Amino acid sequence: MFENCKCVEDVKAEYRKMALENHPDRGGSTEAMQKINAAYEAAFGRWKETHRSHTYDASKPEGDRNREYYTKETTEKPEDFINIISALLRLNGLTVELMGRWLWITGDTRKHKDALKTLQCRYCPQKQAWNWHFAGDVSHSRKNHTMDEIREMYGSTTFREAEQLTA
Repeated sequence: MFENCKCVEDVKAEYRKMALENHPDRGGSTEAMQKINAAYEAAFGRWKETHRSHTYDASKPEGDRNREYYTKETTEKPEDFINIISALLRLNGLTVELMGRWLWITGDTRKHKDALKTLQCRYCPQKQAWNWHFAGDVSHSRKNHTMDEIREMYGSTTFREAEQLTA
């Protein structure tokens, strides 16, 4: 597990995929999820060991962002992402999209408003979507990017309720 991941974003995307397939709330086993969590923590630890996070350089012109990367220190722990994914899996009717290091949450969010706030998700009225990111990950861009622009810059992995139930 996680052998082909080239950055922490890849580790998170792979974890999200495996959690959807194996989480006990989605028909998987507790034992399988414990193994996935342990493997995720180890993979995340390999990246954390260097105290670096592979991310895009927001100071570069937009056309160059897909090619130019930089590293920055992070205090994120693997359980931060494990906990948010586990909590979101318990909320039905959501579409969760991993773009870079941020989760964007759409779908039937109105009925989960209080739960999303409790999970420290924030609503972005311009995008009509909720987002979650590790508290240390701050966007330095002053430009109001569209969701499609964000997808283009950082890549995207989307998981919908239908995929969760059939995975």
